Amino acid sequence: MSFVLIGISSLYLVSAIIVLSSRTNFQSVIWFGIMGSVSAVIMMIIGAPDVAMTQFSVGVALVLIVYIMALKKQRRVRLGFLDVPSMIEELPSGLRGLEWEIIRLVDEKEGYHVEPVKFSSKEEALKAVENHDVDLVCGAFTEDDVSGRTKGIPYLETSIFVCNGEEIDFVRLKHLSRNTISPTPEFLKKSSYVFVISMNSPDLERDILEGLNEIRSSGNIEEIVGRYL
Repeated sequence: MSFVLIGISSLYLVSAIIVLSSRTNFQSVIWFGIMGSVSAVIMMIIGAPDVAMTQFSVGVALVLIVYIMALKKQRRVRLGFLDVPSMIEELPSGLRGLEWEIIRLVDEKEGYHVEPVKFSSKEEALKAVENHDVDLVCGAFTEDDVSGRTKGIPYLETSIFVCNGEEIDFVRLKHLSRNTISPTPEFLKKSSYVFVISMNSPDLERDILEGLNEIRSSGNIEEIVGRYL
């Protein structure tokens, strides 16, 4: 019996550590429920079935329901995007790309409820964020796309070229080179890719900036850029 109790107690300790170290709110809630269930089993083994039932019904079931209801009311982020290969694109398996990877890492920390909204043109996406129909837009937007009614959060330097009389950024030029005859671009200027964010979302701006700082300090940004570009 003592070995069983030691084993279950060890599981309780492991569950507590995972609750504290979990990267997402949902993961923490699930492991909190496991930890509570294990504690109820321990109480049952040591001869306190009434306390065990109270722990399971209140400390596990009720608390889990309250936490899950709270998570459902978490911050909703309406993410507008243009389908741009390597940056953010919609696949049968879901969204993929450099910008989506950054948003996903920020989301893991903050526990957002992200609602993707796909746009067919840059003008349509920018108008939506200016009118606060979405909280932010991405899809290889640059500093030139930021207006007085929006904010730009830079995350990666790029170059702007002139190709066939049109200004084009590095990612779109790279994609164009893969699908057509090699263009002859002329370098125009340096710029940065940005997340274009609504003026009504200062909390989201703060969270993204903090997330970007953590991603840069951990070296993940270089790994993500290398994987997609």
